[in-house]
Amino acid sequence: LAGPRPAVPQERAERVRGSVRAHWRGAVRARRRRRWLAGGSLGLAAGLAVAGMIGLFYRPQSEPLPSFDGPVAEVVAVSGPVRLFTDGRPGRSGEGRLLQPGDVIGAGGILDTGPRGRAAVRMASGSSLRLDHSTRLRGLTDVAVALDSGAIYFDSSGSAGAEPIEIRTPLGAVYDVGTLFEVRLGEREMRVRVREGAVHLDRDGRRHDAGPGIELTIDAGGALSRRSVPVFGPDWEWILAVAPSFELEGRTLDLFLDWVNRETGWRPRFVSTEAAARASGVVLHGSIDGMRPAQALEAVLPTCGLVHRLDGGILVIQAEDS
Repeated sequence: LAGPRPAVPQERAERVRGSVRAHWRGAVRARRRRRWLAGGSLGLAAGLAVAGMIGLFYRPQSEPLPSFDGPVAEVVAVSGPVRLFTDGRPGRSGEGRLLQPGDVIGAGGILDTGPRGRAAVRMASGSSLRLDHSTRLRGLTDVAVALDSGAIYFDSSGSAGAEPIEIRTPLGAVYDVGTLFEVRLGEREMRVRVREGAVHLDRDGRRHDAGPGIELTIDAGGALSRRSVPVFGPDWEWILAVAPSFELEGRTLDLFLDWVNRETGWRPRFVSTEAAARASGVVLHGSIDGMRPAQALEAVLPTCGLVHRLDGGILVIQAEDS
């Protein structure tokens, strides 16, 4: 009686397909890593034990990063001074090349945002990285990067079928599984927060998994804590400073709401079938360049005969005349 279900938008289908494929790749890679560790020699194990006794903490970035030829990323947005060092030796604050939107980044360079800069880059795989203040990345490739300080936000929604990325830090390595997550590295601890999907945190051969709304914190001694955190709110606000614009013209309302959800963590909910019916199949026109999601909602929804309000992390949407 209800008729056929509406066709799933191609962009959403690709996101789901990419997430499933990335999860499968991550599971295979983790299985191979466990087999390698299980097959290691007794001498290697003894050597690792001695290293632990003399106080050396885990440094995954000591291993060479995978090689990659050609451009690995393009600068999408910049706020404040952000510099690229190509000789591997960041110097005084006035050195290095200042980056602008549209600049192409080759493999092996060092990105440094300094205390006032932020940046967003789109990688060759289609995924994106956003860098907070006082962040330094090095050895950027299509599948790995070393985080020396600061914080990054990773979004794999545009990388359907690509290899999962590895984020190396002095306190462990983080692997994405089709996800949105933040890695923040301080002087004495590392924090991983997951907004969507899942991540694996590897430390000394031990794997710790985290899903949406989970925060993992690990210190230099290897102590790990886990807690639940909201996927919306002030702790995520910094990523909006360099959020790529959404191309509104010709896109559907469903895709627009998906973008709002991805950027803010607010989950859309229609209060009535009438409101949902108004939203179904609506094609949008115009531009929201320069607007943050909250501003874009104020501009777009009334043109569709809809209004909204926030209830915690829920974006409640209803018909304007209801």
